[in-house]
Amino acid sequence: MAGRLGRDPVSAISERGATGETATIFADIRAAMEIPLITSIWRSLYDVEDGLATAWRAVKPIYRSGQVAPALARVTAAAELPVPAPLVPGQLACAGIGADDLVAVRAIVDAYNRSNGMNMVALTALVVPPAGEQPDDPASAAPIWPELRPLLAQEAIDPAPWALLNEIKHLGYQGARRDNAVLATLWRHLAHWPGLLALIQTGFVPLREDGGIVRGCQQVHELAQAEGARLAQLGPDTSAMPDDARKMIAAYVGSPGAVAHMVTLGHALARWLKP
Repeated sequence: MAGRLGRDPVSAISERGATGETATIFADIRAAMEIPLITSIWRSLYDVEDGLATAWRAVKPIYRSGQVAPALARVTAAAELPVPAPLVPGQLACAGIGADDLVAVRAIVDAYNRSNGMNMVALTALVVPPAGEQPDDPASAAPIWPELRPLLAQEAIDPAPWALLNEIKHLGYQGARRDNAVLATLWRHLAHWPGLLALIQTGFVPLREDGGIVRGCQQVHELAQAEGARLAQLGPDTSAMPDDARKMIAAYVGSPGAVAHMVTLGHALARWLKP
């Protein structure tokens, strides 16, 4: 997600483009979060002087506590996710999604859901006051990731699927389109399968129109705020973080239309695509 202080995810630094200390931090984030990719908040914090390093130092102990994945699981279990009407037999195949494609798609969706969702609750702990009971859940098993298809740059995506992506980016907002709507990286990563993008657009539009997506985003946001306040009981030290980094993180977690909307849509998509 991008805010006033950050780049659009399309133009933020790529993982492949990172060198030196930035590449080292990105590798540490992947290891601590047990994820195969870096999502946009970390790539955007790179644009703030000392933002990436100080934010990661502040939140890393929370990830190392093993409490973030259980917190996210509580959020997604409690929320009423806006899952589209069930796919009919053969619908994915007609869209060009074979069995191997579906495995690859699910892996990408799961990777973003873990990364976006864990960032949502953990980074909330850096910007809200502690509240509630300090979490003390058993750590969950580390996921095993296959090699993911590469993230396509804009110039590698044909005009028709790119136009579809620019329709999909409005799914999280009810009513008139927003000029400041940004294209979340998950959708761009799925551009290998234009037929899937078309299914996503047609499947989720009714939920956009009837308010189901907005309601789901609001629920996820409220639950994440509560879980983040519990994680704040772990006492993260944010004293070294620049004010601009703090503002960027606050914008990233501070409303239902920020990262919560992609956590909502991503987990709804995962449920929709389950066998």
